[in-house]
Amino acid sequence: MIIIGEKINGSIPSMGKAIKERNADYIRECAQKQTEAGAHYLDVCASVEVENEIETLKWLIDLVQEVSDLPICVDSPNPHACVEAMAFCNKPGIVNSISLEGDKIDVILPAIADTEWDCIALL
Repeated sequence: MIIIGEKINGSIPSMGKAIKERNADYIRECAQKQTEAGAHYLDVCASVEVENEIETLKWLIDLVQEVSDLPICVDSPNPHACVEAMAFCNKPGIVNSISLEGDKIDVILPAIADTEWDCIALL
């Protein structure tokens, strides 16, 4: 079983507020708690910051990597944002997710081919 900590997601009201307010301490604490709870990966999803999604994903990933050595699960409905955010990660992780919706497969699969990155596939 793979355990993915899913709390750093802007669609969760308290986390969305922390992201909007740039509350770095709250986000770092959330990452630490999920790491200590036994997560194997930490999911990072900006959600509320669609206009500045790449910048926000970088900020979030940097904060998480300050306090945890766990690999990142890059999460966005925008496959291009997922691919860009992969470059911010210190080690290969997981892209969350691909499906037959839109161009997700066409964008993400070539980006992770021949790498150590994995992806979550929704059928």
